[in-house]
Amino acid sequence: MSTFEVAKEYFLEGCKFLEAEEFSQAEYQFKKSLELMPDRSSTLTNLSATQLKLKKYFEAKDAAEKAISIDAGNSEAYLNLGLIEKEFRRFTNSANFFDKALALRSDYAEAWSNKGNVLNELKRYDEAMAHFDKALSLKPEYAEAWSNKGNVLNELKRYDEAITHFDKALSLKPDYAEAWSNKGNVLNELKRYDEAMAHFDKALSLKPDYAEAWSNKGNVLNELKRYDEAMAHFDKALAIRPDYAEAWSNKGMTLSELKRYDEAITHFDKALAIRPDYAEAWSNKALLNLFLKKYGAGWEDYDWRLKTRDFQLKLAIEGLALWNGSNSKRLLIFSEQGVGDIIFYASLLRIAKNKVENITLYTDARLLPILSRSFPEFKFVDNRLPLDASLYDAQIPLGSLPIILKINPDMDGRSVPYLADDPLLTTDIKNKFSLKKQFKCGVAWRSNNEKIGKNKSILLSDLNEIFQAEGCEFINLQYGDTQEEIQNLEKNFGTKLTSIEGIDLFKNIDGLLSIIQACDLIVTTSNVTAHLAGALGKTTFLLVPYSAGRIWYWHEEAISSWYPSVTLHSQGQNFEWNGAINNIASKLKNEIYK
Repeated sequence: MSTFEVAKEYFLEGCKFLEAEEFSQAEYQFKKSLELMPDRSSTLTNLSATQLKLKKYFEAKDAAEKAISIDAGNSEAYLNLGLIEKEFRRFTNSANFFDKALALRSDYAEAWSNKGNVLNELKRYDEAMAHFDKALSLKPEYAEAWSNKGNVLNELKRYDEAITHFDKALSLKPDYAEAWSNKGNVLNELKRYDEAMAHFDKALSLKPDYAEAWSNKGNVLNELKRYDEAMAHFDKALAIRPDYAEAWSNKGMTLSELKRYDEAITHFDKALAIRPDYAEAWSNKALLNLFLKKYGAGWEDYDWRLKTRDFQLKLAIEGLALWNGSNSKRLLIFSEQGVGDIIFYASLLRIAKNKVENITLYTDARLLPILSRSFPEFKFVDNRLPLDASLYDAQIPLGSLPIILKINPDMDGRSVPYLADDPLLTTDIKNKFSLKKQFKCGVAWRSNNEKIGKNKSILLSDLNEIFQAEGCEFINLQYGDTQEEIQNLEKNFGTKLTSIEGIDLFKNIDGLLSIIQACDLIVTTSNVTAHLAGALGKTTFLLVPYSAGRIWYWHEEAISSWYPSVTLHSQGQNFEWNGAINNIASKLKNEIYK
């Protein structure tokens, strides 16, 4: 056989091994072919693709660049360079290489799809979707493009569409481990944990060394509070891929749930050493430091929350400068979190006044009457209305105020209580109470937060020991559909919960505030009621989770640093509420008979 024929045989064998995903064998065959014919651009391109799979990125880069030096029109080599740059998270460079591949070959579906992946990483979701659609118009049976588009739909929280796309990918390629794992991620978001676990297990049966699937399954186990198993899965992912930043951060979250705080910080730092722009790891570390009352370190990193997947911050006015804390005449503050957090951060408005002449808060319409009454020196605007940019010199998210102001619970200028109720409405509500002379205890027991509400909530019936206190009328403060729970409580335990007619506890937060003020004491879980009560200075017994779902400002302490009228009653280590409920029941009796 001639040198050419032998080189060709090696090349064809290498292609077979590459197709079979036997990458070490493929690399060997391509290298043997290149020993005989070192200037074959196609062989160098395939060697580059193989070394990319083996994570030999620098060798893959050398092979691709040599292929291009031999054949400047080699679109596949440009694709490989784009993939290599993506691995190093150099997304602009990566996109440029994919563009070069597409300039040479406009019908190159793989380049369209991979550029879509880069655009997804850059959070340019509409452009990413358009690139996947282009890839699929060129190659309708392209399973990877269907799965990649599903990932974008997942980022956009269009979960049903994402599942449809993963199912399409799997119908085309049933052994596609990545699609099984990606669909598992969506099922986890939907809290369909058993199905998610089954999908990760399927992915791992197809690809046992798939670090992402090990880590993703660990996330589900963490959600299920099966922490030892979660840790084992993160460790498995890291054994396969020690530079896997997400697994380090995910394991850090589990360590935090286990209250192994120093180890958690170490794991977040390890993730950040690998991936310095990893917003979720920075945010997780910031929140843990704040929880531990390490305010300096916590506030320093807190703005990273704005870059995480869950936030996806939209400025109130595009192009308007962000406030850096310098003296300013006209500042626009816009709320970017939930109602409870808006109430929490509102206590900082008067501190900001020391640096700004005129402050406007662009916020939830339901809070306008409360905030306008409580802070008459500021302006409050419904965040559904358009804004005139010419009226403001700078803007800042409300949650970023403590970063600029470097606040702690005891700093000068922050005082509690700081909310004022409508006294006429409060008096009217008091007159509606059925047992006017009895002690009044307001009760709320649920949070509707999509991510962590379940961990912060409790069943109404579980509070029955509290309801045994004599001489007390219990008042419903829980927003949402509670009628069935309240009826079952009376039917099964003989306990009546009074609801105030004519006030929608979700839409009419000013009415809720007055009901709270009309009560003598509040028992609540971690939700908007806790903040309203604390900001009124109302005596409050707060039920907080042991770890998962516990917000950073509910520190491990008996009396809240932020709301001195609020005492904390924590879930037990086994995630049981009995001890906290027993304690509250006893304290409530003491309050009634003071």
